[in-house]
Amino acid sequence: MKKLLALAAISMIGLSACVTDTGTAQPTVVDTLVGKRLVSEGGTTFIFYPDGTVGGSYRGEPVVGTFSADAREVCSTYTAPKNLVGQEFCSTPAIDGAVVVFNRRDGSQSPPYSIRG
Repeated sequence: MKKLLALAAISMIGLSACVTDTGTAQPTVVDTLVGKRLVSEGGTTFIFYPDGTVGGSYRGEPVVGTFSADAREVCSTYTAPKNLVGQEFCSTPAIDGAVVVFNRRDGSQSPPYSIRG
């Protein structure tokens, strides 16, 4: 019986060694936007950074926040400016050439943003 348990344990160790982590992250809806300046006609800018933070400016005030994204949606929260604090914004970006519009969960849309370098 002990030999059978030992063989079972060895088999499980061998099977677990077959599972490998490729280290590749799943693509997200903002991958093509990371590191680019998104600029609205009104002058608002947003930048998604590779470390999961968001920067830019909104009505002349600095934007400070974080984001998370998956293959379908991006969600962001902010610590500045004051009018964005305490809210979570989740949306699906629709990219058309060098322009992106964020389709929000509530059915509304962001203004169009030009995607710049």
